[in-house]
Amino acid sequence: MQLVVGLGNPGDRYVWTRHNLGFRVVEALAAREGLRFGPVRDGCTAAAGVIGRGEVVLVKPLLFMNRSGEALAVWARARGWELCAAGVPEAGAPEPEPAPPEAPPPDAAPAFPPPLAVCDDIALPLGSLRLRAGGSDGGHRGLASLERALGGTGFPRLRLGVDGSETGVAPPDWADYVLADFPAAQRDASEELVQDACDALLTWLDLGVGAAASRHNRRGGRA
Repeated sequence: MQLVVGLGNPGDRYVWTRHNLGFRVVEALAAREGLRFGPVRDGCTAAAGVIGRGEVVLVKPLLFMNRSGEALAVWARARGWELCAAGVPEAGAPEPEPAPPEAPPPDAAPAFPPPLAVCDDIALPLGSLRLRAGGSDGGHRGLASLERALGGTGFPRLRLGVDGSETGVAPPDWADYVLADFPAAQRDASEELVQDACDALLTWLDLGVGAAASRHNRRGGRA
């Protein structure tokens, strides 16, 4: 089973803000696949079903952005699931050979692959897609919260550019910028980005991070 975590803020006030692209992506993917988000339980709402060749759970943490990891951890524990980050090899290092599986203790919680996080990125031009197997939070409080909850940076993340630093938004103004709605001139581009992100997630589910990054990563919007 794979988990995809869309990052955003709950409430009507934030629906169309730059910071809620993660929510919009998992909602759009659920709509494509005929899945529905259930009621809020244990700090999250989720939609589950078969996408492609396997079971997928789409999750929206609802304790606000900087508590996303806390919400996800509570939600997972309530289901008896163990979520954690994976080790990330150094750049250029060969991937280690997989260790033979060990039988878990009888009372151990089932472990899953690290969840994939979808979020906005103020440092990338509008329309950019950047899928990576791990990395730093880059100042994104939602990613930082997930890193604390998962115990490391080894989880995939799909970052979506919202064109902040490229257009001269100063760091003190970043919070106001990402919490503002997309202007009318960018709404079509933001919706294209959401749909393209769904395509990237489907490739990731089918072929993995490397193939999906090679196919979908780009800097800037559609050519």
